[in-house]
Amino acid sequence: MEFWKSIIGLQGKVLNTLDQGKPFDISHVSSTRVNIIPHKSKIERTIYMKEIEGSYRKLKAIGRITRVEIEAEFSPRNPAYIAAILSTLPGVRYHCKPIITLNM
Repeated sequence: MEFWKSIIGLQGKVLNTLDQGKPFDISHVSSTRVNIIPHKSKIERTIYMKEIEGSYRKLKAIGRITRVEIEAEFSPRNPAYIAAILSTLPGVRYHCKPIITLNM
C-alpha cells in the first residue's frame, strides 16, 4: 500500500508543521505508531497509527480534511504533526489560510 510505504519512508526525516513551520524529527515508525521529536522541546511524542490512518481515510474519502477536524475526530493532542505527515503523501496538497486544509 502506497500509504504505508510513504509513512515508513519518513523515518529519520525532519518535517515542519504547516502553519508555524516548527521542525520535528520522525524518530521511529512502526505498524502501530510514529514517534516524533519536536526540536523545541526535544521530548519524544507518540502518535498512534490509528490517528494518522483515520485522518487519511477521511481525506481520501471526502477529498479534504482540516487540522480542526483532525483534532476533533482523530487526535486531540497531535493534529499539527499529523497534518504535516499527511502533507508529504503523494497527491496531497495543502493551504494554511484561513485554516489548515489538506486536499486530494
